[in-house]
Amino acid sequence: MKIVLFGPTLPFRGGVPQFTSTLTERLHAAGHDVKIVGFRELFPKLLFSGRMQDVGSPPASDVPTESVFNAWQPASWKRTARIITAHSPDLILAMWWMPLFAPGYRAVLRALSSDLRARWIFVIHDVVSHERFPGDTLLSRSALRHGTRFLALSSGQEKALRKLLPNLPDSAVTMQPHPVYDNYRRFRGTAEEAREQLGVKGSRVLLFFGFVRRYKGLDILLRAMPEILRHDPNTRLLIAGPFHHARTHYERLIEKLGIRRTVVIHDRYFSGDDVGMCFAAADVVVLPYRSATQSGVIPIAFALGVPVIATRVEGIEEYVRDGETGLLVPPEDPTALANAVEQLFDRSGTETFASAITEEAARYSWAGFIENIAAQT
Repeated sequence: MKIVLFGPTLPFRGGVPQFTSTLTERLHAAGHDVKIVGFRELFPKLLFSGRMQDVGSPPASDVPTESVFNAWQPASWKRTARIITAHSPDLILAMWWMPLFAPGYRAVLRALSSDLRARWIFVIHDVVSHERFPGDTLLSRSALRHGTRFLALSSGQEKALRKLLPNLPDSAVTMQPHPVYDNYRRFRGTAEEAREQLGVKGSRVLLFFGFVRRYKGLDILLRAMPEILRHDPNTRLLIAGPFHHARTHYERLIEKLGIRRTVVIHDRYFSGDDVGMCFAAADVVVLPYRSATQSGVIPIAFALGVPVIATRVEGIEEYVRDGETGLLVPPEDPTALANAVEQLFDRSGTETFASAITEEAARYSWAGFIENIAAQT
């Protein structure tokens, strides 16, 4: 099958580029004729620093790529449509997560023939962005209403899409959960060696991984730390990811709570083998999210065999089998979060979750995800 993937890829940072690149390679490995029509730029450099946008050279790949789309340059929109048309794809998988891209996406779609528009599938990461802004719903609707087929990566996003476009027929939307990221290699050393490389010295290590953004609730986890430390003063919190908002806010909170010596911060983007090192150092991954649509962190954790503690918010709770692959707690509740940490370690350690995590990782395979995509034609 000839497939075009339209969206950002590595080396751009973040979950969507990681997803697009991984899906591309898996489709290619499955024997499909794949082409990437990628982004030349994610956001204007005047508004977003380069530090937040890319990590250097793209990874080696046999998949042909033309990175031409720029949401801020209308001249690129028709060129994007011409490139898609020239490939004559059987299927177009278009990543959607950012309302600000609506004018460009709408222009690309409208420049395609009616036949190609019918082959276009919006892959819904977020119907609207995490950080809401005036007009975001209108922007999303202005682009998504031109679509006829959608693949939502969580049940929460399927509901959000149907709320945005209430007249969609049932057959227009498929829900397929985010697959596990089994492309990350496990750390070759011991947990102690991983901790040493990351500068973490503790008997129990909690990991907060990925971009630090307000909706992810790092401040809630920090507020839970004093209670966690009362049970085991040797517990450590490893924060591994760049700060999307001012780091000083969190630094002040750490000082106020008196937990400076127990928190290790690596304010940078982790990729490649460094990801495996972070998860090898951790006993549990904590996702204290205020809200979510879905998460790429949980698929990494399950692929690397690490249990999670997460909040009961739509888009997250459906991925965690409470008491089996991890624990679920109410959002914005530091006390419940601290109690969950103790509950997890009281269960003879985190090893009790291992078999269920292995089973869950197999359930959310890329092979199954691709089979469902192929069935869309």
